[in-house]
Amino acid sequence: MALIKKIQSLKFFTICILSFCSGNSSYSQERWFQIELSIFTNEDILGRNAEYWEPSDSKLSLPSNARKLTSLGDFLDYDQGSIETLMTDDSLSQEDIENIVREDQLKNIQPNVSINSPDFKLIDFSRDDFVQLSPDESDFQQTNRTLEREPGHRLLFHGLWRQAVQQKSNAVPVYIEGGLSYGDNYELQGSATIRFNESEDRVVIDAQLWLIEFSIIRNSELDWPLPEIPETLKPQNSATSSALTYYANKVYSMNQSREMRSNEFHYLDHPALGIVIMVEPYQVPQLPLFDGLPPIEPDQ
Repeated sequence: MALIKKIQSLKFFTICILSFCSGNSSYSQERWFQIELSIFTNEDILGRNAEYWEPSDSKLSLPSNARKLTSLGDFLDYDQGSIETLMTDDSLSQEDIENIVREDQLKNIQPNVSINSPDFKLIDFSRDDFVQLSPDESDFQQTNRTLEREPGHRLLFHGLWRQAVQQKSNAVPVYIEGGLSYGDNYELQGSATIRFNESEDRVVIDAQLWLIEFSIIRNSELDWPLPEIPETLKPQNSATSSALTYYANKVYSMNQSREMRSNEFHYLDHPALGIVIMVEPYQVPQLPLFDGLPPIEPDQ
């Protein structure tokens, strides 16, 4: 009996050490939040052009420490439907093209990571940060459906994740991309940084986004430089690069910051883009120390 108790005590000590090394003990020292973010277009051309946009006004850059949200799709391979021929078909709308590409991707999905691979890691949706969560946990389902039905808007990006919120100097920007893809670029690109204000009584979003109008014909009068996308942010399961060269004919940049109250919807407006965001405090569950082990009884 004494031997069993010693074994149980050793297991308890080992599990505590593993929990400490895994960083679980730091959860109590961090303030975590769940962030939900939808980004959509304002399709009113007159509204977009109410402001004059010049390349010199758009100093586009991606933070060097930006990271992508992790999703289950990262573990799947698919052949991206080539949109070169679709773009030349005047009878197809952008929505038609998106649907065709999406259906083609779904037909060709297959796993790309073996569970025996050293790179394989199970996603812990309750405790891992910067993980794209299931739409079932979304509070924006009705909002997104409304946006998708509105003729004056197109939903380009929806993100739902959890993270520890830090001061600005330690904050990690989330890389944003959405809409149709054109080579290595997307219609919507940029970053969203979630951080505290100086007094740490409000969560702040810093949105640095740009909406790009692409064409296969170059506008020689305007040169809209786009930032280079780091290899770490490019899709790992994308098909070979496009045979066509796309040019940015116009770029609408959005640089806004907003302090936010928790558990409230916040809207950031812009002539070309709109953002709906909500942040909620999140308590990271502790790792279970015992899984099927009987409780340790004190020595008699």
